[in-house]
Amino acid sequence: MKHRSFNKVRAFCVLIFGLVLISCDTVSDESETSAKGESSSGGTSKNYLSESVWTDGKFSKDGQIDTYRISVNKGVRYFIYMNNAYDGDRTKTAQSGLKITHGDGTIICSSYNNAKNLYSKPYTFSASSTGTITITVASYKDGYYGGWEQNTGTYAIKYTSRPECDKLFEGVWQDDIIIAEGQTNKYSINVINETRYFIYMNNAYDGDGIKTAQSGLKITHGDGTIICGSYGSAESLYAKPYTFTVSSTGTITITVASYKDGYYGGWEQNTGTYAIKYTSRPEYIALSEGVWQDDIIIAEGQTNKYSINVTAGRQYSIYLNNVYEGDGTKTAQTGLRILYGQNSHSDNPIICNNYSNAKSLYSKPYTFTAPSTGSITITAASYKDGYYGGWEQNTGTYAIKYTKNN
Repeated sequence: MKHRSFNKVRAFCVLIFGLVLISCDTVSDESETSAKGESSSGGTSKNYLSESVWTDGKFSKDGQIDTYRISVNKGVRYFIYMNNAYDGDRTKTAQSGLKITHGDGTIICSSYNNAKNLYSKPYTFSASSTGTITITVASYKDGYYGGWEQNTGTYAIKYTSRPECDKLFEGVWQDDIIIAEGQTNKYSINVINETRYFIYMNNAYDGDGIKTAQSGLKITHGDGTIICGSYGSAESLYAKPYTFTVSSTGTITITVASYKDGYYGGWEQNTGTYAIKYTSRPEYIALSEGVWQDDIIIAEGQTNKYSINVTAGRQYSIYLNNVYEGDGTKTAQTGLRILYGQNSHSDNPIICNNYSNAKSLYSKPYTFTAPSTGSITITAASYKDGYYGGWEQNTGTYAIKYTKNN
């Protein structure tokens, strides 16, 4: 009997000791959380946000901070919103701000002051690598002994995302929006050598009157070539698109930003809506003998090129129907340059090197005898009157054809 009683006492002691250990572990975890300054209501280091979902938070004491995490992917742009006393729906009481760091050590936002008015204009960044970011939220206290991490109150936080680079489809308007200061939107186009491209924008500068962004664009080729290096050089592109030809097949990136007026303004500092699209045409079009080729120049800086195969000693005539001379239906003041192609290896490659010498060609064509067999290129450009005008500076319609005379 005594032996059985001893075993019961020993089992009871083991049970009590185990409960004490569990209790100690629980207290240790809570103490560690408290020491980090993380709130039980608003955030622990494992508190992952769900995209597009508002998460409510509360500061219940001075010195409290809340932390949240987001899993991010390289090449994705993220937007962090806050509803608080600074900027929100007037239901929140905390003067809250946030800091953001990447798991790889990159500091994305180092100051609470830089990210506090984020209800209508979120804080935005593009992830430089895949991983996890940590968002630290704190509340501000006014007064001599105040500062960040010193106050209480309520707030809410959420995030959204979008691809850093979207693909454009030819001839299709892509509606888009810039919702945060510092945001740029990027688009990619697969381009083909010896093709001309046209980029259009519908915005506050030039458009249909419904867009709000003062947007401009930059364009770079994947091989490092800068096609347009200034937003201000490509901002009014609704009626007259930005045009260029590419020297190699590859991918171009278009970056769109919005302009803000004022002393503290500039590019990449504003928001608003816009739309963008692109079209293309071959850089060289082969003319058919005796057939009028109707065409148009739609952008300043655009030239249209045509190719003709010629035989040495044969005579050719080039006709133009345009504003200078024609049937009255065309609008472009068009002139031509005529040169042998580089692959023709002609001893005398220049046939007509001045647009002004080949512009009135409806009743009296430009006629020449080919000095050698090969391919010639005819370049058509439109003239603009005025102090800032000149060749290759205007738009309009015209038609061109050629004939063989012997």
